[in-house]
Amino acid sequence: MHQMSQKEIKDLRELLATNNDNLCPLCEQVFDVGEMALDHCHESGQIRGTICKRCNSLEGIFRSRWVRSGVAKKVSLETYMRNLADYLDKEHLPILHPSHAPKPRKLMISSYNSLVKEIKAYNKVAAKTIKIPPYPKSKRLVKKLKELYDKFGIYPKFYSK
Repeated sequence: MHQMSQKEIKDLRELLATNNDNLCPLCEQVFDVGEMALDHCHESGQIRGTICKRCNSLEGIFRSRWVRSGVAKKVSLETYMRNLADYLDKEHLPILHPSHAPKPRKLMISSYNSLVKEIKAYNKVAAKTIKIPPYPKSKRLVKKLKELYDKFGIYPKFYSK
């Protein structure tokens, strides 16, 4: 096995990157040779090839966190990564996590103003006055407003996402 010197790094990086068309095998993007890193195993010291500097950094961060998590004591990183890829590829359950609940729609101010106009017209001729609730700070269709929209037969309009 050949022990490299620091002087040889640049030439080997250029050779390996050029032989791989400057393609990072991890992110599948093409980079200039200067944006490639000569990647090596930190246990054996053996050169693996060239990858882009971002992927090299990410691999180091991931490896460090994997070791600190304690998972490294149970399974090799290579086995873990293969298992992770298989796990992410498997079919998902037909159940949504609560953090992905649909966001409540926001009531258009113009729709609220139309309701207010109808209520004011009603209050002028009716013996009984209907109190007009303020436009909600949350912009959500609150229960009281919903009841008034229903009572006056007005369909509330909402902002599109």
